Order: sequence, then C-alpha cells, then structure tokens
Amino acid sequence: MKTTKEAVIKATSDLADEKGLNNVSLKAVAQKLNIRTPSLYNHIESLDNLLLEVAHNGMRDMNERMMKVAVGKTGKEAIKLVSIEYLNYMIEHPGVYEAIQWAVWHGTEETATIFNNYLSLLTTLIQSCSLNKDKTLEILNMLTGTIHGYTTLQLGNAFSAPDKVRFELAEAIDTLLVGIFQKYK
Repeated sequence: MKTTKEAVIKATSDLADEKGLNNVSLKAVAQKLNIRTPSLYNHIESLDNLLLEVAHNGMRDMNERMMKVAVGKTGKEAIKLVSIEYLNYMIEHPGVYEAIQWAVWHGTEETATIFNNYLSLLTTLIQSCSLNKDKTLEILNMLTGTIHGYTTLQLGNAFSAPDKVRFELAEAIDTLLVGIFQKYK
C-alpha cells in the first residue's frame, strides 16, 4: 500500500488520540504505518509541520461540526449547541485537541485563519441575540474563555462521565448567558 500525506496525517491523528500528543514521534508514526522513519520525509517537512497539519485538519473538522449543529438555530440555543459540540470533539479526539491547543501557540497564518472561522461563528451567534453590538468582542471573549476553560479543565472527567460533563457545560453556558443578557440586553 502506498503511503500518502493524508495517510500520514491520519495515522498521526489516530496515534495522538490513542496515546496522547506527548507520545507522538516520527518513529511512532512510521511504526503505525509500517514504514521506515526516513520515508515520512517524502510527505512532511518535520514533526512540527506534521503536528500543524493534524491541528489544522482537526480545527477544520471541529469548525464544520459546530457549524452543522448551529444550522437553523440562533441565539442561546445555538451558542449552547456549539459549546457542547466543541466538548464532544475534545472527547472524541483528545490528542488532536491537544495538537490544536499546541498549534494556537505555535501556528501560522493558516492556523489564525482557521481559528478566526471559529470566532466568526460565535460572533454571528452572539449578534443573533440582539445584544449591545459594541460589547460583542467582550461577550466573545467570555464565551470562548468559558468554553475552552471548562472543556480543558474537564478533559479527564469527560472520558469517564461524558453525559455529566455535557450537562454541566450546558448549565455553565446557561448561567453565563443569563448574566450576559442581563448586562448587555
């Protein structure tokens, strides 16, 4: 079977999800693909480059999933659904989620562009709530901080009790939105 760049990225993503990002190495990826490590350089420049590819694919997939759950929804309902889908992605792809977090600090312009798509989705949903438009960025920062912070803090618990963590995130978002609507309506 011929190895492709897509196969290398998929194997790396799977390895990260199975073993954690700290256990991803070019040697481990090559072993997963049953090839020699030097053969990887036919498809990638470096481990960092590969991790960026994994992160970018993950970010695009996560964005697409969040957009799908938001279709036809607005306001509080859409924000809550997008927040839970963010958590769902982390539960299903913990290693890729780690790569995404790494990429936010080590990324490129492409990373920023993909991340801005996520921010644009949330901005659109915030603006669908008819809140004070001048406070959109402030509200966006509160929402992203809550979603990312809660999800990251619950990483371990989300695997042992995913339904409980989903419920608790929904409650946290509801509580945040009550305060936001009270202050910015």
